[in-house]
Amino acid sequence: MTTGQIVAIVILVVLVVAAVAAVALFRRRSTAQRQIDATRYRDEAASRMASADRLAAEAAERAERARREQEQAEELAEMAHRDRELAEKRAAQAEKLDPTSPDGVEAERRTS
Repeated sequence: MTTGQIVAIVILVVLVVAAVAAVALFRRRSTAQRQIDATRYRDEAASRMASADRLAAEAAERAERARREQEQAEELAEMAHRDRELAEKRAAQAEKLDPTSPDGVEAERRTS
């Protein structure tokens, strides 16, 4: 072999070693980057999970409040219904007592 061929082989070996070292370094960085990305994704997932939990709790609270308000509205409607029935009974009783005065004005004038 000539000196030029030996130099070419040495240069080729150095280039191959440099390429292998570069690939190994790139893979090491790639692994580190994947670990960093995975950590970031886990943190983001935990944050979103906490946010979702808070929103779910708020929704449950609002649903409970709406249920209580619905119950109160039903109770008020029942009270109004009973008051209306009582008012109709009283109006019927008043009509029986004094059929000429539907609003009670005539009865006051007659007693004065």
